[in-house]
Amino acid sequence: MIWMDAGIALLLVVAVVFCYRVSKKLQSLRSFTTVLAPSIERLNKTLQNANQSVDVLRQATDISQKGLETYLPNAQAINEDVTLLIEHADRMSYRLDELIVKAEEIEKNLRKTLLVSMKQSEKQMRLNADILSKTQTRQNDPRDLFVQRVISRYPKDPVATSPQDPMRHQG
Repeated sequence: MIWMDAGIALLLVVAVVFCYRVSKKLQSLRSFTTVLAPSIERLNKTLQNANQSVDVLRQATDISQKGLETYLPNAQAINEDVTLLIEHADRMSYRLDELIVKAEEIEKNLRKTLLVSMKQSEKQMRLNADILSKTQTRQNDPRDLFVQRVISRYPKDPVATSPQDPMRHQG
């Protein structure tokens, strides 16, 4: 029994030492808690502000979503219209390019025609000047009057006067 009493006494000493150490740890924890209390309060305030900010952001998101739902169909319709206009503008630009090429060809042909026509006119004017110079020397000659009457009865040659085929009468 002595042994048992000695074992119990030893256990009691160990328990007292352990309780003493636990008491010291609790005191240090209490002092640490008093030091941490202001930090914990600031953390709580910060969390409350964050919650309020999240609520405000949710409200702003809801308002933005309603605004987007209002304007999104209009924006899609405008997008489709602009796409159609761009496609139409592309087609028109291709057509304009083709017309410019055709206009350049027409201008080139017109310049050739005018050049030939001018050459023919100059040639005709020279011939007329030659005829006039020859007829002026014989004023009031009955032969000239007869020739003029005969020429006036017949129409002018349309092939010689029309510039439609510039390659036919090149001088």
